Amino acid sequence: MNLPNEDTYAYEYRVTMNMLNGEGFMKPDGYQTVICDVAESHLSRLHLNVEDLAPYHVAWVLISSAFEIVSPIRSEQRVIGYTWHSAQDKLTFRRDLSFTDTGGNPLFHAATFTVLMNTDTRRIVRPDQAGFTIGEPLPKFTMDASPKLRCRTDMIPCDHRRVYPSQIDCLGHVNNGRYSEFAYDALTNGELSRLASLRRMDVNYLSELRLGDTFTVRRGYDSDMPSDLLVDGVNEATGKPSFFCRLRFAQ
Repeated sequence: MNLPNEDTYAYEYRVTMNMLNGEGFMKPDGYQTVICDVAESHLSRLHLNVEDLAPYHVAWVLISSAFEIVSPIRSEQRVIGYTWHSAQDKLTFRRDLSFTDTGGNPLFHAATFTVLMNTDTRRIVRPDQAGFTIGEPLPKFTMDASPKLRCRTDMIPCDHRRVYPSQIDCLGHVNNGRYSEFAYDALTNGELSRLASLRRMDVNYLSELRLGDTFTVRRGYDSDMPSDLLVDGVNEATGKPSFFCRLRFAQ
């Protein structure tokens, strides 16, 4: 199913207390929650959600996401979200999102990159082999974003963590929203006090974390962009990076 004027459909979302920090500002995982929930509501409208794709033995897997903050959210409030399929290549789908307050004032923008995964083999599926059609993209972009992040810095270990049952979603791996929590937990007290100046966050989801996995959280500042904090997580069993995150603060 392909909706005409896909970007005109509005979705209302309520920011709740658990999304805010002690000073009342939205935490990174709060923004990620709003982004994912609005995108999933839209996919349900398109009949492309988890239940709809189950007969094809495929599921959406988020490989990268980014958001830019125009006006920081700092209270429980209603936000209005708009989203549309904006680009596609041989494997990857880009979805853009735009969020305003109820008066139409911009709050933040976002972009997500997803692939289709075969739920039996855990392998990536090409769109032309999925068994259904997605529809033509609407090439309208809210921000500059890429599914690949690069940096120049030395990453320093700061924490060791384990994957618990509460972090696993219906696909059997750590839910993408949890990685924003891991990055937020790696902030120092000084960085936490600067949450109001957070302007952008990018996250790459590089490999699955499963129940019981342990991983090392590392952090550093980009030598080319000193205002950018970098956080990643390395699976201690495989040595492979699981996620990489960039947080940009206003100078």
